[in-house]
Amino acid sequence: MDNPNAQTPFLQLHSDAFRAIVEELSDHTKVLLSQTCRSIRHMLQKEKIVPALSAPEHVRLLVHLSRGNPDVWVCATCKKQHPVTEGDLWGDNRFSSCPNRKFSRRREGMCRINYARVQLALKYSRFAIDNSRIDSHLKRLIRPEGSVLRVKHRHNLAEFTSSSRPRVIDGRFLVKYTWKYRLHSGSYTPSKMPSMMVCDHQRLLRPAGGVVWGEERKQLFRTVLQAMLDDRNGVEYCGSCPFCPTDFTVRSFDNRMRIDAWKDFGPEDGPSNPTWKSHSLSEAQRTPKHRGSVRRLYYEIY
Repeated sequence: MDNPNAQTPFLQLHSDAFRAIVEELSDHTKVLLSQTCRSIRHMLQKEKIVPALSAPEHVRLLVHLSRGNPDVWVCATCKKQHPVTEGDLWGDNRFSSCPNRKFSRRREGMCRINYARVQLALKYSRFAIDNSRIDSHLKRLIRPEGSVLRVKHRHNLAEFTSSSRPRVIDGRFLVKYTWKYRLHSGSYTPSKMPSMMVCDHQRLLRPAGGVVWGEERKQLFRTVLQAMLDDRNGVEYCGSCPFCPTDFTVRSFDNRMRIDAWKDFGPEDGPSNPTWKSHSLSEAQRTPKHRGSVRRLYYEIY
């Protein structure tokens, strides 16, 4: 407050009214309110309504406190703020400012995302228009990535390529993944299905049909099987995961197969956000959403 002797109407409320208003706030918002000025902090302490935050709520509070500072990110492992380094911008743990170098990470086939990248990209998207340095950082965080892998499968050479293209849409971090599989000879059949995953809940395992977690975890397997058994080359079959915001499509072309997936990693909030947590196998719960909604959101124009 500019004038320490000034009294805002909020501070002049009767203690019962003050308590009633504050108790409607979330725990981390109460703590955030206590940091605004000494008068409010004194009132909160007097009423004994400043909570002790859980570890996830503490991290979430730090994320909100750092929203205006583009030079720090909040680590869910250390539960501290770290200065942004080149390693953080390139996603290279070896050169990260985090001493533990262990991030909350989601792996999808040959692609990977950690929460530091999500947090920084969403933060920088708010600053990038007016700051060329921040815009440069943002472009690195949402840069396309790809890899190529050649393997020998049953005396047949196969080539796997993967790519990822992140986007920030409506304050959410989305990624499109593409996997392309090509046999040098012969056609793809169910017995030649590749081992891969589009999320922690939907995987393909060899031998074909090796998914063992129940019917709801066979959405990818069934979609791939439909595409393979269709005599019409390149027909698109669509599916989605019941447990996390992931849409996917499969197309089969004799000796080639293409799988695309669109994933929503959530808003600028914290690693305890339900969207981010839903991508973890240990947090598997049915997530109500419309099939194709993540895919449609990804293609929205800024």
